[in-house]
Amino acid sequence: MNAPNPQHDRFNILMKQLRHKIDQLQSRNRILTEENRELKDRLEKGSRPEDVFSTLGDSERIALRHQIDGLIAKIDQHLEA
Repeated sequence: MNAPNPQHDRFNILMKQLRHKIDQLQSRNRILTEENRELKDRLEKGSRPEDVFSTLGDSERIALRHQIDGLIAKIDQHLEA
């Protein structure tokens, strides 16, 4: 009879763990693929805004405009220096 080989036993344990992890990842991949498909369908069915600004309210649009104007002013100052 062959003597037990600890390296062989360890290899088998690691292979089982690896197979288990691969199975988990494949399952998760299937779930995420299906979720992705559903999200794409929902996007295609829903109305898409023409641009980012159409989703903003008036106060948000004004605040964003002020931020952008401020950034443009800083860039202009930097370029003039």
